[in-house]
Amino acid sequence: MLGFGTSWRQGHILKTDDAISLGLIKPGQDKLKAVVITHDCDLQSPSDKFVEVIIGEVKKAQRQFKRAKHPRILHLCFDETSAIELRHDKKVVIPKASFDCEDFDAEMLITDDEKQGLKQWLAAKYGRPAFPNSFEDRLRAYDEGKFAFEGEVAKIIEKYADELVGIFFDLGEARFEDLPEGLPYELSISVVYDGIEGGTATREAAAAAARELKKIFEQYYGTADTAEMIALEDCLPVADTNFTLYSLRKMDQWRVEYISLSAEHSGEYLSSGTY
Repeated sequence: MLGFGTSWRQGHILKTDDAISLGLIKPGQDKLKAVVITHDCDLQSPSDKFVEVIIGEVKKAQRQFKRAKHPRILHLCFDETSAIELRHDKKVVIPKASFDCEDFDAEMLITDDEKQGLKQWLAAKYGRPAFPNSFEDRLRAYDEGKFAFEGEVAKIIEKYADELVGIFFDLGEARFEDLPEGLPYELSISVVYDGIEGGTATREAAAAAARELKKIFEQYYGTADTAEMIALEDCLPVADTNFTLYSLRKMDQWRVEYISLSAEHSGEYLSSGTY
């Protein structure tokens, strides 16, 4: 039951019988699970009259969908190999008065890290940055046929995705500006890795990713002193212990699928992997 003192928390999974009773799934749909996404405090507050859940299918976990790496799809892992695939368009809102489930599924509990990833994924739906349209146009300047520059960059990132915390772009003073033709964006990239638990492996993976990103940017856009569209000034591995709040406030996490909210593209995404 929901209300003050409830044991229900964000990320808890309904038992199959309860999900059927609430009409969230049908009998026989055992691979479908209902995951509570309402914030812990809102589950207890009497002023919030509804509880939100997302209905997802149990699948083999894929790393490109773990820990909020993808803006539209999350694989919420409840063991080492299995996950519930969450999508924003599968959300269902239930009146709290109808939510009479006594307890959650104790056999499908998620870890604190998975819950943090769920929080980040939910927040990212509304908090993704809008890069300038002209910057994104320049990222697609060499796209032709089956080739997509962002897709090639995504392949690099995907190789090291398990070892990285995130990729962050710093456009400096041009962060929110559409620059005229001939004036390059001065870009710095931070490849952030876990500086405490990751050890040598994550540091080396971040360094390798940074080298490959620098190489592909310079291959297509030229070096910083010759580039006319995007001048990559720096591309460096950074431990999260050294990635300050100041850095986070002046940079934007780069998700390959995200494009600006221009009138003709509102709500759409490029088709490629993301971190």
